[in-house]
Amino acid sequence: MRLLICLVLTQLSFYCSAESVKVASAHWREFSEPGGKGVYLNLIKRSFDKHRIEFDVGSFARAKRLFKNNKADILVGVYKNDKALLGDVIFPKYHLDLEFPIVAIYNPRITKLRHSEDFTSLTVGWYEEYAYDRFVPQHGQSYRFTDIKKALALLESGKIDVVVDHIYNLDERQLKIFKTIELHGQLPIWLVFHNTEKGKRLKTHFEASFEQLYKSQALKRIYGVNYEYANFSSLFVEK
Repeated sequence: MRLLICLVLTQLSFYCSAESVKVASAHWREFSEPGGKGVYLNLIKRSFDKHRIEFDVGSFARAKRLFKNNKADILVGVYKNDKALLGDVIFPKYHLDLEFPIVAIYNPRITKLRHSEDFTSLTVGWYEEYAYDRFVPQHGQSYRFTDIKKALALLESGKIDVVVDHIYNLDERQLKIFKTIELHGQLPIWLVFHNTEKGKRLKTHFEASFEQLYKSQALKRIYGVNYEYANFSSLFVEK
């Protein structure tokens, strides 16, 4: 009986002392799924395995809002140049992944697009939750969409001229119809933390855990077929 009581008290002590961590993320298929599944969220769970983690996965606008209002400790999937949009934040030493190049997708049967000057009279669309307009040359009109499939249908019918996104969102048929021009090469994406005592503590913990996961090959197992593209080995090249 005494042993049972001791075990219960030990468990209660652990849960009371374990620090809580709220993680906000957009829903990215296979990488950040509702219910705390996906490559990025698995990495976070492994990195903070002694913490009490709560995931909030929905739209990126919601995730940014939660983080900016201090209702989340970690925001998933941020570019370094998003810092101005997020306030006083800090980034870890190690990126989360490398995002595919940002491209201008167009229908060559309808639109001629060879140089930045060609954008001047065109209607250009991008996902409204992402500030992809920073990569777009001066253009005629803007169209912000919430559904990439509908945007690509409008592109195919000639109702908009260009969609700014990533080539992995095109299916095999669309790859044959559309052409692309690269607007920006691959960019690292990051976890981001608040510049507070807790944020600094979580950042330091993540860096130490990431190093151990890399050295033990666990990181490779977490990322699976996506591991090589993330190019984590470049982060640990001896200088």
